[in-house]
Amino acid sequence: MAGEPPPPAAGAAEPDSEAETSSLLALADSELSAGRLRAARKHARRAALLDPACPRAALILTAASVLLADESSHHAVLLLPSSSPLAPSALRRHFKSLAKSLRPRPEDGAASSPAVAAAAEEALGRAAAAYEALTEPAPDPDPVPVQGTFWTACAGCRLLHEFERTYLGYRLMCPSCRRTFLATEVPPPPEARAAAAPTPLPPAKKAKTENPEDMTLAEMQLLLTKKRGSKPRKAPNRSSSRAEEDAEEEEQNNHSDLMAVEDSDFYNFDADRGERCIKKGQVWALYGDDDGMPRHYAVVDGVMRGGQFRAQVRWLDGEEGKPCGQFKVGRLETLHSVNVFSHLVACERAARELYRVYPRKRSVWALREEGSEGRIKDEIVVFLSGYSELYGASFGYLKKVQGFRSIFTRRGVGSRAVYTLHKGDLGALSHQIPARKVSKGEGSTLPTGDCWELDPASLPSEFLRVGLRS
Repeated sequence: MAGEPPPPAAGAAEPDSEAETSSLLALADSELSAGRLRAARKHARRAALLDPACPRAALILTAASVLLADESSHHAVLLLPSSSPLAPSALRRHFKSLAKSLRPRPEDGAASSPAVAAAAEEALGRAAAAYEALTEPAPDPDPVPVQGTFWTACAGCRLLHEFERTYLGYRLMCPSCRRTFLATEVPPPPEARAAAAPTPLPPAKKAKTENPEDMTLAEMQLLLTKKRGSKPRKAPNRSSSRAEEDAEEEEQNNHSDLMAVEDSDFYNFDADRGERCIKKGQVWALYGDDDGMPRHYAVVDGVMRGGQFRAQVRWLDGEEGKPCGQFKVGRLETLHSVNVFSHLVACERAARELYRVYPRKRSVWALREEGSEGRIKDEIVVFLSGYSELYGASFGYLKKVQGFRSIFTRRGVGSRAVYTLHKGDLGALSHQIPARKVSKGEGSTLPTGDCWELDPASLPSEFLRVGLRS
C-alpha cells in the first residue's frame, strides 16, 4: 500500500550482528588489559553466542575460564568436573584439545592483541602444570620401603619381568624392544605360580639411594638380582618354541589394554607401523637384537593377516656396520610380530635385487662421535641436503627441548652451525630416526625456529631416561 515503509532487507541483521560481535570483542580485550577477567569472560561469552564460529571469542572465553579457575583444583584448571575423573588416555586427549584452543593463530587476529596473547600464554602454562600434576605418580608419604615383588609386562614385545614393588606405577624401559611402558601388575607366569612363594625381600638399605626415575629397566633388574644374591635371570628368548610363545601371548593378552602408553608428545608414531601399514614390496627398517635400534633393512615379500600376523621378508645385506650404501636382497625369513618393524625406508632401487640407502634432505639420524674423554657418544642430526658421492651431505646438530619427551630443535643456526658428512664418514651414522616437523603454531612453549618430534622407540637410551629435561 502507498505510504507503507519498504520491508527490511534479508541480510540487514547480519552487519549489525558482526558489528556487535566486534564491539563485544573490543570490550573483552579492554577488560583483559585492565585485569578484569570476569568482565572479559562475560563479553567473550556474549560474542561467542552471536558468532559461534568466531575463534577469537572462543580463545578469550577459554583463557579467561582457565585463569578464573581455582588453582588448587587441577581438574578445575583443566575445565574438567572433579566428580568424574578421566582415564589417562582421555585426560591426555582433553589436554591436547585444550592446549590447541589456547594457541592463538595469526589468521584469527588474536595474536595482534598483546593482552589476548599474554592471557592465552598464561592460561596454557597453568593448564600444562595442572596436567603434569595429574599425570605424575603420587609420591609415597611413608618412607618405609615396600617389601615384595610384582610381575609386569612390556606393552611392545609383551615379555614378562619381575621387580620390586618400589617401582610399581613407574615408566620403565624394556631391554628387549627399547620401548617405555607403564609398570602395571599382571599375574605371574605359570612356572612362577607353580613354584613356591618367594621370600619377601628385606628392607633395602638406603645408604646409596637409587632414583627409580633415572634408571633403565635393565638397571632395575640388575639391582633386584644383586639384592637376592643370585645370578641375573635371562630374559625369555623370542626364538623359543612356538608353544611357549602362544601360551605367553594368551596369558598377557588379557592385560595388554592396561599398559597402552603413548611415549611421544604429540604424534603417534605407532600408527605408521601397524599391521595395515605393512605391504608387499616395501622396504622397512627393523629393530636389532643388540641395542634395539632400527639398523636392519628388509623387503616385504608377503603379508598374511588371517588370525595371527605373519610377514615374509627378505633381508638386505650391506657393508657390515654401515646403515648406508648398497644393499643386496638376501635370505627369506618369516616374522610373527609386527613390533619388530620401525619405519618405511626411503631408498632407491638400483637393480632388481639391489637397493641404495643414503640420507635424504630433512631426514633425522643418530650420529656417533668420539667425546672429550675418548668415549663414543650419540648425537642427533638433521640433514639439510641430500647425500651425493661427490659432495657428501650437509647437516646440523639437534638438541632436546626442555620440558618435552621427544621434541628437538637446532643447536645453532647460521653458516657456522652447518657441517658436512663426506663419503668416508658414512660409517659414523648409527641409524635413521622417524621424525615429524612440528609447526610453529604448536604452542608458545616451543622455542622459536624449527622443531622436530622424534620417535622415542628409535632414540638412544641416554635420551630416554625418565625425568630427563635437557
